[in-house]
Amino acid sequence: MADYTTTKVKVMIHDAAPGTETGDVGTLARDIKDYIESTDSTNQEVLGITHCHLGGGRVLTVITGGT
Repeated sequence: MADYTTTKVKVMIHDAAPGTETGDVGTLARDIKDYIESTDSTNQEVLGITHCHLGGGRVLTVITGGT
């Protein structure tokens, strides 16, 4: 059986507003960039990033990582 103990999942919900990774903390682009930079590139690679539109102009983001 596969060992998934090193898998990490981060779920974020943000307003669907345009922005850049250098924007304010709490914005979609900045929070995704900060989370990716917080992972350990030697054993916590990013495996996938997916988005889903929520009602009210919000976006749900799921970042999956692991080895």
